[in-house]
Amino acid sequence: MPELCISTEIRALLGPEGLARAAEVSLVDGQCVTCREVLQGRVNMVLRTGGSFTHAVYVHDRCGPSEVVPMGPGFVPAAPPDGYDMTMTAAVVDHGGAALPVLVAETVTKAYIVNDGPGELTDIVISHLLGRGFTLVSRLRQAPPQAPEWVGVLLLGQGPAGEDGLMILDPGGERFFAGTVDLPDGWLTQAARYGCAVLYVGNAGLAGRCHDDRAAAKALRVAGQAGHLVGARIGIGAAPAARM
Repeated sequence: MPELCISTEIRALLGPEGLARAAEVSLVDGQCVTCREVLQGRVNMVLRTGGSFTHAVYVHDRCGPSEVVPMGPGFVPAAPPDGYDMTMTAAVVDHGGAALPVLVAETVTKAYIVNDGPGELTDIVISHLLGRGFTLVSRLRQAPPQAPEWVGVLLLGQGPAGEDGLMILDPGGERFFAGTVDLPDGWLTQAARYGCAVLYVGNAGLAGRCHDDRAAAKALRVAGQAGHLVGARIGIGAAPAARM
């Protein structure tokens, strides 16, 4: 497992709460932003700052120190053209007696809007979604409202190794997520029944590796109680199978 190292300068800048949030990212399968190789061994956190953004990235110890790098007042972390770098976990979770198909998106690299005072950070993706039809989620007793014009497209069995793919498009037709997803038993049945899925975005600690619906529900409740979760119902459907 990678060993994360954080400089005194970064610790002082972020404060206890900001430091905890910036360190939430899982380094497993992550890439060094300098050499683009898989993170392993001693890994240093680097903060790119500028304007109202603080962007946490990671480098091998051999590739650079843990430091704060000023980027200028116009700095805005760029979203990848194929969507944010995220993991996606699927589960079937009870919401007030209704077993709903759920998707949990968690960003791999964190970027924050810096508010007044040390440690007052808001995840940039969560902040963006709150203005695009998503709501802050504190409990799972009922599903969050529908986010108009958000669409999830399932590409069943169309991945490179025959795995299931998923693409989520925002109201402007831009890719919010594009990648693979492991669908548990019963997920497709419930998606067909309701014609939608509940998309949660936040730091739940699932990282695409959870195969236990109860564990997923518990992780979502904890994230919601900590104020780290937003959600919305989105339309969901399967794309036609590709012809040979």
